[in-house]
Amino acid sequence: MSLMQLAQNHQPDLNGPESRPHPALPRWAMPLILLAIVILFHWKLTLTDQFTWLEDPDRANQVLPWFQFQAIQWHGFRIPAWDPNGWTGQPLFGQGQPGAAYPLNWLMFLMPMQNGHINMAVLNWYFVLLRYIAALGCYLLCRDLKCSRWASILGGCVFGLGGFVANTGWPQMVNGAIWAPYAFLFLFRVDRGENRVANSLLSGFFLGFAWLSGHHQAPLFLTLAAIALWLRMAWREARIDISIVRLAALSLAIALMAGAFQTFPMAEYGNRSVRWVGTPEPLQFQETTPYYVHEQYSLKPLSLLSVFLAVPSQWNPFIGIVALLFVVLGALLAWRERHARWLAFVAGGGMLFALGPNGFLHGLLYSIVPMVEKSRSSAAAIIVFALGVSPLAAIGLDRVLQTGKEVLARNEYDVWLPRAIRILCAFAGVLILASIFFFAAGVNPAIVDNRMLITAIAALCAAGLLAGWRAGSISARGGAIFAVFLVLFELSNVTNYNLPQHGSNYERTPILQKLFKHDDIARFLRERADGGRVEYAETDIPYNFGDWFGVETFQSYTASVVNNLWHQSIFDPHVRRIMGIRYLIAKQPARPDQQLVFKGESGLNVYETPSVFPRAWAVHEAVSAANADDGRDKLSDPNFDARSKAILVGNNQPKLDTCPAVAETVAMTVHGANRVAMQAKLACTGLVILTDTYYPGWKATVDGQSANILEVDGAFRGIVVPAGDHTLEMKYRPTSVMAGGLLTLLASFVAAGAWVKSNTFGRSLDPFRR
Repeated sequence: MSLMQLAQNHQPDLNGPESRPHPALPRWAMPLILLAIVILFHWKLTLTDQFTWLEDPDRANQVLPWFQFQAIQWHGFRIPAWDPNGWTGQPLFGQGQPGAAYPLNWLMFLMPMQNGHINMAVLNWYFVLLRYIAALGCYLLCRDLKCSRWASILGGCVFGLGGFVANTGWPQMVNGAIWAPYAFLFLFRVDRGENRVANSLLSGFFLGFAWLSGHHQAPLFLTLAAIALWLRMAWREARIDISIVRLAALSLAIALMAGAFQTFPMAEYGNRSVRWVGTPEPLQFQETTPYYVHEQYSLKPLSLLSVFLAVPSQWNPFIGIVALLFVVLGALLAWRERHARWLAFVAGGGMLFALGPNGFLHGLLYSIVPMVEKSRSSAAAIIVFALGVSPLAAIGLDRVLQTGKEVLARNEYDVWLPRAIRILCAFAGVLILASIFFFAAGVNPAIVDNRMLITAIAALCAAGLLAGWRAGSISARGGAIFAVFLVLFELSNVTNYNLPQHGSNYERTPILQKLFKHDDIARFLRERADGGRVEYAETDIPYNFGDWFGVETFQSYTASVVNNLWHQSIFDPHVRRIMGIRYLIAKQPARPDQQLVFKGESGLNVYETPSVFPRAWAVHEAVSAANADDGRDKLSDPNFDARSKAILVGNNQPKLDTCPAVAETVAMTVHGANRVAMQAKLACTGLVILTDTYYPGWKATVDGQSANILEVDGAFRGIVVPAGDHTLEMKYRPTSVMAGGLLTLLASFVAAGAWVKSNTFGRSLDPFRR
């Protein structure tokens, strides 16, 4: 009998009496145990109110205000699609990173608020439950690969509590990563020939769902990995399997549909905006991100040590020495199994790509694959590495602990285990000696701290586990549980290890503390209710003040800005007057004409700029501009009278009337996330200008009748209005969002049908079956 036959014959013991939970336990017992592990592992966030994951410039200054604005809108029973609180208005769905299209965010936004702000305890549980979804997905993948329950728990912990998912703080990036195991679970089923059409659809659906997260990096890298596996499946025995090609096309089509709710608005916005990528000037979508930017954000070769050591790394792939041990053993001992080889190739390819210029794969794909150049952080490909190594760790644990002594005594298991034990002991000895040396010498390099000894202890314990099992003194279930404990022991010394304690008034978290120091200024500005926009000194207020407090500000902390606005001379004082920027929050005025109107308790004051334009007004003359540059130059000319003239590019000029100078009024009565309402009283036909960003998707009516919106003064909106009293309304109804939403909804129905079909006509999709 061959080695593989022996191993396969013994395989049922993986779910035999020794490893099976007590018969009285319900079928959801192991996922509930995994949930308990995740909650307890994150005790700092779930069992206390002292710690926060938000003490970071991007998360506190950008992401948290985005969430705050959306939560306020959802509590007002509005689905926010447009953010009026920065850069004269920006599309939320188009920007992507606010996560406006992500259903899990909607649930978080609807949770009870605290003192008018999003609840920090809710955010902590949101953070933890995202990691549980990731861990559960990997658990299900491992179970589907025939791993035992406790080995699958270990695989879930490695994926959800270590590596990319655990050590990436940006929720928009994590949200795109946590669905990877679900997509690949069904992809592996396709390869096994199980209900191929249904499983192709389900794999594509979860891959597309990852794109709803709002950030493109993790979904793009996972899509590339999925395409690579599809290509491998299609190439069999030196020929292409057309049936697999068709299934791949079907899967990728459903992925496109599932993610359309987010990707369609992003594509529309990308072509109409500039973005900051690390170059001296922002780039337009058509411009290629220079390779030196990718070099800057790649994983450095020294960071490979952070796979098993607590080495500082911006993108941390840490899984620990115990998990790495089982990954290596899983690859070695299960190499004859195709999926084990595939997982090893996925892990290796992900790490090779993450190395950027130090690995040829990234440069090759950067050169020939569309969109790869848009993902400047090649280091984020460690999500693909994590996807490969986590199930391999589960496979390795099963192969080591539950293969049967009749196999152990006769083959390479008896070769590799002694080697592994010796290597672990030697590795632990080196770490212990190095720690003693550095301690005695008073040296504390970045690669070393007290956690080096934790790695050494974990390595010795793992060696003891292998030796004990080899001697027959440790049972399979006991060894598996102890292995899970060792993995958690190591991961806890990296994941959340440095979470800051914020204190009762956030005094120990200075980045977050600033968000709670300017409430009095926000109250004053809201009470003014004159429609004046606000600017602020970013050195004193680094966060998105407008979204956090619901105040319309000029600037905001974003990754991109609509191109037609950025093309204008928006930092010219004359143009800023036209845009209605009335107030400045700063310690001192920026110009002599600014007048103090409010003193804040934080030391910041509010200064008012006189003679700024109202937010909306009417003109009766249009001036033609040859092109956008000509229009920009005209608008920034101090001699140009923007109160009486409008600039329109091209020869398509509206028909306006000239009438005697009489009192005309334009009042903005409503200005919300998706709707603007105005009352206009004109003496004759004129053009009402609103200094909000001109962007596709805005629909206008005059007294309930449809009206065209013109792009006025290069970046703003204008409506032709006849003489008399009229009600003007603009609503944001973007075709890209609605069409994308319908496609995503359709994909959801198709995926649900595929799920039912698989359960009815194919093998059960219930991963918790006994």
